[in-house]
Parts: sequence; structure tokens; C-alpha cells
Amino acid sequence: MEILDKFGKPIPRIITKGDELNPWDAAHDYLDGELAAGQKPEFVEPDLRHRIFSAQDPEYLASQHPELEAFDETEYLKNWPRPDEGTDRFVWHLTDKYSEFFKANKRLLEKVKDPWIKVGHIDTGFQPDHPALPKNLMKDKSRSFIKGEEGKQAIDVASGTKLEQDGHGTATMILLAGGSVGNSHTSDNYSGVVGAAPFAEIISMRISETVALIQTSSFVDALEYAISEGCEVISMSMAGAPTKAWANMVNKAYAAGITVVTAAGNSWFEGPRKALPKTILYPARWERVIAATGVAYDNLPYVLKARIQTKSEGGETMQGNFGPADVMTHALAAYTPNVFWATMNDAGKYFRLDGGGTSSATPQVAAAAAIWLTYYRNEINEILKKFPGEKWRKVEMVKNALFASADRHSYPLHKIYLGCGILKADQALTVPPSEENLVKAKEATVNLWGILDLLGLLLRLKGENEANEVRGEMFQTEILQQMHTNPALQKFLEYHENDIWSDADRELMREELLKSPEVSQKLKEYLAAE
Repeated sequence: MEILDKFGKPIPRIITKGDELNPWDAAHDYLDGELAAGQKPEFVEPDLRHRIFSAQDPEYLASQHPELEAFDETEYLKNWPRPDEGTDRFVWHLTDKYSEFFKANKRLLEKVKDPWIKVGHIDTGFQPDHPALPKNLMKDKSRSFIKGEEGKQAIDVASGTKLEQDGHGTATMILLAGGSVGNSHTSDNYSGVVGAAPFAEIISMRISETVALIQTSSFVDALEYAISEGCEVISMSMAGAPTKAWANMVNKAYAAGITVVTAAGNSWFEGPRKALPKTILYPARWERVIAATGVAYDNLPYVLKARIQTKSEGGETMQGNFGPADVMTHALAAYTPNVFWATMNDAGKYFRLDGGGTSSATPQVAAAAAIWLTYYRNEINEILKKFPGEKWRKVEMVKNALFASADRHSYPLHKIYLGCGILKADQALTVPPSEENLVKAKEATVNLWGILDLLGLLLRLKGENEANEVRGEMFQTEILQQMHTNPALQKFLEYHENDIWSDADRELMREELLKSPEVSQKLKEYLAAE
């Protein structure tokens, strides 16, 4: 078990006690040792593995209910609207009626003859033999940040299974900036460009072998690398529970003027995974990130409870996450499911038609940001010259354009389920950058809305003097992570920052934390002393 400092970097001198120790207890033991040695207390946290928010989990499926998660690659998902027959059915989400990417790219080329922008793609890497990879994929700049693969290229290898997560990075990358394909690649469904921003220079960063598992430090290292390489947009179709290291790196990217788009997360309305969180996950939950939510072909939300139609039998049971209301103010919906999904799992077959999850929405939103930034590059730079050291304004200009131009009329309850509306890439280009009314987004943190005070921890922590803030922040981070993994506590994720917690809420939280085998003994000691 590695222990990370507040910047997400492993502490080299620490000798861990092995996996038998609760990860957070290992972190608290380290802090105790530093305090005993007279050192200044500093926040530390375990290098956790986030494994509950993926579309597919191979280990889980092998032992539980594979029929609930299996994709049929010969047809569209049965539970969700599918595109009508037509010339551009294969790329319906790119058309003028939907996300407007064909039109937006045409408008871009009329103004900028040789467009360019660096986009960081954080996922499982790419499969080098797929014919639809981006034409400007910077393979020499691609990097793996998985333990044991450091310094290698971000190469993914297909396992040969039909799980959606297999080759996840290849699929989301091609949605983002895929190149041209022929009819032979698409089973005679389509010939032409498949990417939403095909001109973009893509730097691939591999942080996981599967979308089912994300290491805290891998995301930190990847985002830091993207910053150093000059990426202006980040697309990450992954989500997890919050960590301080993630928060700090998101803040660093925001300060550097980088637009970060991440998946809102997925949940299930049926089956054994029904209990997983249905609210927006991290990093997307932070205001400095654009949360990518989902909207289906019929312009209704990618959320079962929001839909008028009755669910049919069979088909995929996954849906997109949404809420709470204060988080939806920085969310934007793009089209999913039943978009194409690039695959390398069957010889001679390169695409399926059942792409879904907010994984598919995320690269579309990131692509729209990349197109807008490229279209208005000169105008943006002129504005930034007036505000030296305030590159965050660039992110807010992007958000303003994408949010202001979004379709808010197709679905009247968009604020609840979609966010600011439905992405319209070409319409966004009619919103020029402006220095007016730009408000700096709230800093990404792992605070818990006074939960320490609510649980009676704050008074006892005050007795530790200078360690008070550090220990309290560590407890807050652990509790917030428990709120994501313990179904009994997930209702608290729907609470707004200023909601008043009842005595029953307080007791439920305390009891669940005390009885959970996943909670550190250090936290339990403080809770039990009440």
C-alpha cells in the first residue's frame, strides 16, 4: 500500500505494512509517526483503486450476472431509442439534427485553414491497429501511467471478450477524433470521417488496463503530464470517488486554462448493481470540470425515471448519472447510447452499434470544446493578454459558449437530468469569447458540508492543535469515499451543500461507519468516543 502526499505523489521513504492494513489506517499511521517525530503535519492519503463505477467489471461479471451486462454487437440496445434508417445512421450523433459536428467542422475550416489543438485523452490507451484511429494521434507522446508500465506508450491490448470496457480507450478516442474509414471497416454502413474533432492532435494517456479500475496516482500523473505537454482540453470517460490528490490536480489544470471534461458516471436501474450511486461522480462533480451527461436519440434523458416510454424486456440496464441540482449547473448532455463503438475483439470487425454510457458522451463534449477553442484562438489570446496570470478565464469562456448555445427547448426539465442542455457544436461557434461576466469556479475540495461537526468529531479534533485541520481533512475524504461505496449512505450524495441534516441522518451515518469493515480504525475510534 503506497501512501500519497497532498499532490498525489508516493512518499518514497514510507515502508507500508501490506494489504492487510486498512488503507486509511496506513495513512493515519504515517501521520502519527510524523507527529511523534516532531514533523509538521501534512495531509496524506492511500493510493486507492476506484473500481465501482465502470460500465463493465470483468471480475464481477465472471461470478455474478453476465446476462445483465452483455452487449449484442449485431444490433442496437433494446431499452433505448435507436437511430432511424438513413444515409448517416452510422454517425447520427454527428449530424446537423443532433450534435452538429459535421457543420461545426465545416465552419471551422472556412475560418481556419490549418486547425490544430492538443487534446489529452485519459483512458485505457489505444489499440494501434484500428483503422479509425485519429490521423493526428501523437503516438510518440503517448504514455502509460500504470504501475509497471511507466515510460511505455499507451498501448492497449484487446482481451478477446465482448465486454464494453475492453478497448474502452480506443472507442472513446475514435468518438473524440477518429479519422476516415471505408465501407469495408463499417460492414458497409458508412464511409467517411467518424471523429467529432478529426483535426485534433491527440495525446493518449493510459491510466488503467480496464475502465473498471482507476488508481488515484495514475490519474494525477496523467493530468500533470497533459499540462506539461500543452494540452488545452482533457477528455476522460471515467469516474470515481474523490481524493485530495485529484482535487489539487483539477485545480492545477484549471489554473493552467485547461478545459477538463469527464464522465458524469453510470448507474443501473436493474440487477445487482442497482444500488450504485446515481448522482454525478468525481472529478465531474467539481465545478471546475464539465460533467458529461447523456441524452438519447429522441432527445429525452439517458435516465430511465425521466423517460415517458416504458422499459422493454431485455437489453442493457445501464443509464447515466445526474444531480444534485447544484452540480448540474456545470453539466452538459451529449448523445448516448446507440452510437457506434470501435472494437478490435473480432477479426475483421471494427465497430459495434451499441456504444453507451456517459463514456460516449464525454468525448463529444470535449470535441466541441476543442473546436470552439481552435475557432476563436486569436480572440481568446487577445482577451487573456488583459488578465495576466488568470488563465482560468479561458475555461470559463469555453463553458459559457457551450452552455449558452446548448439546446434547452427539446426537454423542459433539462436542469434536472441534462444540466445546461444538449450539446450543439456548431451553435457554440456563434458565441464569441467575452471577458464580461466571467466568474472563477469554486475550488475543487473534499469538504463534507460540516459533516465533522455533525458527527461530533470536530471538538475532539480541536484538541490536536496543529494536526486538527490535517486529521479532519483526512476523515472528511474517507467519509466521502464511504458515501460512494456504501449503499446505505448514498442518499447523502443527493444533499445540497446547505441542506440541514436531521438527527436521524447523523445517527445513520455514524452507525454505518462504525459497523463497516471498510472504515479505518482511527476514524472508528473518534466516532466511538462520542
